[in-house]
Amino acid sequence: MTQRPAEPPRVELPEHGPTELVEDERGELFERLSGTTATFLLVWLVGVGGLSTLLGAWLYVWIISGERLGAGSLFGGFGLYTALGGAAGPCVLWLAGRAQGHGLGWFIFTAAKIALVMVAIIVAVVLLATLILAGTLPNVAAAWAALLMAGMALVLSLSWAFATWAADRWIARARVSENP
Repeated sequence: MTQRPAEPPRVELPEHGPTELVEDERGELFERLSGTTATFLLVWLVGVGGLSTLLGAWLYVWIISGERLGAGSLFGGFGLYTALGGAAGPCVLWLAGRAQGHGLGWFIFTAAKIALVMVAIIVAVVLLATLILAGTLPNVAAAWAALLMAGMALVLSLSWAFATWAADRWIARARVSENP
C-alpha cells in the first residue's frame, strides 16, 4: 500500500490583509498581494521614482546650464517622460527583491545598480545620436556631465532603496502580525 503524502494545512488569511490566498488552475494555493495593497504599492513606488527623477532632472539642468526648468517643462512632455522613466527604477527594484527577506543594504546596492544602468542607457543613446547626427563624439565636458548624472543617480537611488525597503518591511510586518 502506498501512502499519500499528508496535505499541508490550509492557511486562512484575514479578509482585509496585505496579501490574499488565490487558487491556481491546478487547485494549489499561492499568496499574492491584495488588490488594495498592490494599488497603494504601485502609487507609492511610481510616485517616489517619478518625483525623485523629476527633482534630479531639474537640478541637473540647473547645474549644467544655469537655467531652471519652468512649470511648462516639468508638466509637459519632458516632465512626463522623465517621471515615467524614473518610476521604472523603484518598480524594477521591487520586482527584484520583494518578499525575499533582503536587508536595507541589498536594496541600496541593487538600486544603485539599476540607476547606473539607466544612466548608461541614456549616455549610450546620446553617444549614438551625436555620432550619427553630428558625425563626431561628444567632448570632455559631456564626459563630466555624464559623471555628474551618474553621481546624482546614485544619490537618488537611495530614495528608491529606502522607499522599496520600507514597503517590503511594511508588508512583511503586516503578514506576521496577521498570522500569529
